[in-house]
Amino acid sequence: MKICVINGSPRGKNSVTLQTLLYLEKRFPAHEFDFLNVGAGIQSFERDMSGAVEAIRSAELLLFSYPVYTFLVPSQLHRFIELMKRSGADFRDIYVSQLSTSMHFYDITAHRFIEDNCHDMGMRVIHGLSAGMEDLLSPQGRKEAEDFFLYLIHCVEKGIYEPAPPALPSAPQNYVQSLEPGVKEGGFDTVIVGDLREGDESLRAMIKDFTALYPYKTRFVNIGDFEFKGGCLGCFGCTASGKCVYKDGFDSMLRNSIQNADATIYAFTIKDHSMGSRFKMFDDRQFCNGHRTLTEGKSVAYIINGDYEHEENLKTLLEARAQVGHNFFAGAGYDIPTMENTARRLAYALEHKYVQPRNFYGVGGMKIFRDLIWMMRGLMKADHQFYKSRGLYDFPQKRRGRMLAMCLVGALMRSSKDSGKMRARFNAGMMAPYKKVLERARPGK
Repeated sequence: MKICVINGSPRGKNSVTLQTLLYLEKRFPAHEFDFLNVGAGIQSFERDMSGAVEAIRSAELLLFSYPVYTFLVPSQLHRFIELMKRSGADFRDIYVSQLSTSMHFYDITAHRFIEDNCHDMGMRVIHGLSAGMEDLLSPQGRKEAEDFFLYLIHCVEKGIYEPAPPALPSAPQNYVQSLEPGVKEGGFDTVIVGDLREGDESLRAMIKDFTALYPYKTRFVNIGDFEFKGGCLGCFGCTASGKCVYKDGFDSMLRNSIQNADATIYAFTIKDHSMGSRFKMFDDRQFCNGHRTLTEGKSVAYIINGDYEHEENLKTLLEARAQVGHNFFAGAGYDIPTMENTARRLAYALEHKYVQPRNFYGVGGMKIFRDLIWMMRGLMKADHQFYKSRGLYDFPQKRRGRMLAMCLVGALMRSSKDSGKMRARFNAGMMAPYKKVLERARPGK
């Protein structure tokens, strides 16, 4: 079988993810592998997609290979998918799957992004493999990779693939400004970060309407005007100094113009089920902050031009980003009523310093990073100090007193002849501290 591998890692041949595909190539010599290093060579594909189109169309199976970057694929692979869809080539009925490596931090949103876009192109999607970064180094990991490959071959040969979801309505592009701006108060530094280019009149009109609904002054940072030298390279060069290897001033702009604000509003037009490759480049380049939640406790909101209501994966991604960063998610506005509600929630959060506790998205995501930073604390010293100072190393193994108490209670319940009485005493003991809180509570304002 002829297999085309789209290597989306900006590290090119030094990609950890790619090594699994190279391993499979050696293990299954009867199959022909063709590799396209689109992550490292995205600029050449910007100039000419003809070779890539030919390689994809001649393959019986297309495999995307990439590391997960900030909830999605790297910006370079994001851009390549845009180029595929804009090439006008017919990719219908080509079988496609994916292999990613990560710490399993929101690999689900990255995989869904690939699948949604492949469905757009009429391709036959087979669910991919989400591997750990070191899986290939273990016998179990190698077996899982081989089993996955055999499963792919079986699916292609037997015509097994995931049915495409119902087609989404076309994204609205004719939003017209309808509100007049009034007098605005100061008091809070609110920055709107947008990707505005020539012709983005719908998004521009939405931003103006949002600022009319929002009671405070705003300032605008247009990443569409910023001269990025490129997307994140995954080189870890910033781990020691906090500075990016690119000398385009991005890290300074991020810290001095955006992260110092009291609240951030992101504005974009939905492109290929996400915010577009340029916004993704903006997200990826924030790795110069390491894994630190530097805007913790602040509020975020979104102005979105497009059919946000039907983009379930994008909804998950935006909420998860806020939860992991421990930001108050004031909402996403995509028409006048939702923008009005978002503006009101954002104003309330600023006025009352309101932040909700993390839910599963935030707690689970932070625990993954907690374990990662603990393991790599010798390399990521700034991240380690950040996590340590905030008590994020809350490993359950440290709660020895609690663990011992549970052992004693369990032993008593197992050995007691009257287990019913023991359960009642256990429940009473659990409720006792809560009853004290209620007894001490007094009417508030």
